[in-house]
Amino acid sequence: MEGIQQEGLKLTYKICIFGDKGVGKTTLVDHYLTNEFHENIQATLGASIHIKDLEIENGKITLHVWDFGGHKRFQFLISSYARGSAGGIFMFDITNHESLIALNEWLPEFGKTVRYVPLLMVGGKLDLEQQRVCKKDEVLDIMKSYNFHNYIECSSKTGENVELVFRVLLTKILEDKGLKYIKFK
Repeated sequence: MEGIQQEGLKLTYKICIFGDKGVGKTTLVDHYLTNEFHENIQATLGASIHIKDLEIENGKITLHVWDFGGHKRFQFLISSYARGSAGGIFMFDITNHESLIALNEWLPEFGKTVRYVPLLMVGGKLDLEQQRVCKKDEVLDIMKSYNFHNYIECSSKTGENVELVFRVLLTKILEDKGLKYIKFK
């Protein structure tokens, strides 16, 4: 725990966000980085890397967010590009049941090179609650059966829980590294 007391602590973590196309991965990352919602974001081809610096009590954390394209033809990229990840986010659209079931295709690809890292399940498009087709009980059962750390629903459009998604995952990563007493500014 000595390192936690040091001034100028600098940590860097890579996290990957993956799931089917159109579920809101890129808008989630974009809102997290800019605190804005952009309606007409282009589909991610392959993978896109974003960086965010976070101030902590005694230093900073640099977060590398790897946003994987959701087209099936890009699934194979995850196994090689996810290497070295400290955590992962599987995202689906609460109004699209197929995007939830796609976990069965995406997670094995992620798991080929990344094991024993915290995984967060995120249901996007919470602003479309009236159109929900993914029942929370089913989602929670899936979350538990695959040993996800947590489940959060969010809306990139309204900003609801966007910050929380990344904070929960990063807090778990820090805890797993023995750094559970780090405080965010």
